[in-house]
Amino acid sequence: MKLNSGLVQDTNWYQSRTFKIGLILAITLQLSVLVVEYLGSVWPIWTGTPIILKTQPYDPRSLFRGNFVRLSYDISQVETDNASDYKLGSVVYVSVKEGQRHWRFQSLSKLKPLTGLFIRGRVRANYANSLSIEYGIEAFFMPKEKALLAQETLREGALMRIFVSRSGKARVLEFVCLGDAC
Repeated sequence: MKLNSGLVQDTNWYQSRTFKIGLILAITLQLSVLVVEYLGSVWPIWTGTPIILKTQPYDPRSLFRGNFVRLSYDISQVETDNASDYKLGSVVYVSVKEGQRHWRFQSLSKLKPLTGLFIRGRVRANYANSLSIEYGIEAFFMPKEKALLAQETLREGALMRIFVSRSGKARVLEFVCLGDAC
């Protein structure tokens, strides 16, 4: 096909070097994003410190997400005298200490602690003398059979094994079975 300028239009544009380089770059970029997302989610499990947190009584089933269990922890509601100093969505660090059966709240800070084990979270709600904090570990997938068996236990409060990285990022690994529930 000829253009008005007298040049022949290349009908095999997909064979050009520029197209091939662009295609390779686009595919590489997409794969890189997927790899970074995957590594970001499993890094705390690979390198983190395992802890056990107690869940609060909560309706565990999510109608919209199937076998994803909604979780709330003892450290999700934190008492503090200066709750009004924390803005919604602001990053906080909750230091935890080991108890007899599970880890417990120790302290709250706006700044990343230099020592000790802590979990990074965001302020979800601000009350008169307490904060509601979200850690990114409030949803957990369980196989259908196990989810149904664990449902009653989770309503009464149960234990979850969490891995916490040095940066404070946390990931849920598993439900810790107690008694006959699972």
